[in-house]
Amino acid sequence: MSKFTKTFKVAVLGLVLTLVFFFNLYPLEEGPFSGNLAPDFRLKKLGANDSVVLSKLRGKPVVIIFWATWCGPCRKEIPQIKELYLKYAPKGVEFLAIAVGWRQTEDDVARFQIKNELPYQILWDKDNEVSEKYYVQGIPTNLIIDQDGVVRYRDFALTQRAEDVLKSLVKSDS
Repeated sequence: MSKFTKTFKVAVLGLVLTLVFFFNLYPLEEGPFSGNLAPDFRLKKLGANDSVVLSKLRGKPVVIIFWATWCGPCRKEIPQIKELYLKYAPKGVEFLAIAVGWRQTEDDVARFQIKNELPYQILWDKDNEVSEKYYVQGIPTNLIIDQDGVVRYRDFALTQRAEDVLKSLVKSDS
């Protein structure tokens, strides 16, 4: 083995050990933006007495949509969300549509869900605590969280990149 090869291997090993040490000392920062550990929450399921806790969904990719019944862009993306749901829910992806408590009631959301045949889970953020925790400034706000609870996508629309992220998460999960 040449001196260069040996030196190169030692340097790579040193770099790997440094990175492992660094990431163990400085775990992911919690926050609602790409690359952060998604803040945990507990929200009531619409029309039910039980709730969903985000951290209990670890091990599965999760799509979160912050939305409202009166929001035009939110209504416009419903067919796309339904399509993604039908494609990825059978592959283990959880879909959580979080109805914000602005200018709507829980009954408004329940009627809308029935009328529009929304197949995914609707959660009720009555006091907008989760919306505030996730710095939702406009709706829709869409996030994709990976199996480890890390935010991998955040945008006001579900772009092609959103589906690319979902594909990669489902592929890496199988």
